Amino acid sequence: MNFAKQVEGIYRLKVPFEDLYTSIFLLKTDYGNMLVDCATYDSDIDKYLVPALQNLGLCLTGVEYLVVTHSHCDHAGGKNRILEIAPNVKIIDKSIDNIFNCLTVCELKGHTIDCIGVFDERSGTLISADALQGAGVGKYRCCIENKQEYLKTIEKISKNKRIKNILFSHSYEPWNSDVAIGREEVEKCLEYCKEYAIK
Repeated sequence: MNFAKQVEGIYRLKVPFEDLYTSIFLLKTDYGNMLVDCATYDSDIDKYLVPALQNLGLCLTGVEYLVVTHSHCDHAGGKNRILEIAPNVKIIDKSIDNIFNCLTVCELKGHTIDCIGVFDERSGTLISADALQGAGVGKYRCCIENKQEYLKTIEKISKNKRIKNILFSHSYEPWNSDVAIGREEVEKCLEYCKEYAIK
């Protein structure tokens, strides 16, 4: 399995998770590299992430930051293995502005109260991980820990017209895709998310 380019500077690695997949994102900048999320198991790091990085001419010790979007196992499970291989990687699990002069880690509460995402100002792309769920995916229906915060997150994203694209960690229903490219698609996804949240 290899990283696939999503937009300029952002790549996705689909890692098997049950009968679905979860995503690890790689953000490459002129100043350094960032990973967003780290799959489910320590073994995923050796089996999928390390070889996929090597295929891009990179290694874990060449990654400066790891953003863990929230504490669910399919997003945070490989963190300890990454730290064993690359102990100097800085773990980010809260909002931080202006990393590499182009990336912002932002709160996206609702799915869980600790949800965060990454906004790439270069392409106007938000990596939302599980923060926006629509009707959910597979056996996992729309899972919201705090509905009020979830609706606030949807509203915040809707008001931020700089967000031109969204990358999700899974292929959510009913749009059945793990990307929303273009502002029109972003707005459609946000409407779906709002609809299923208030049901």
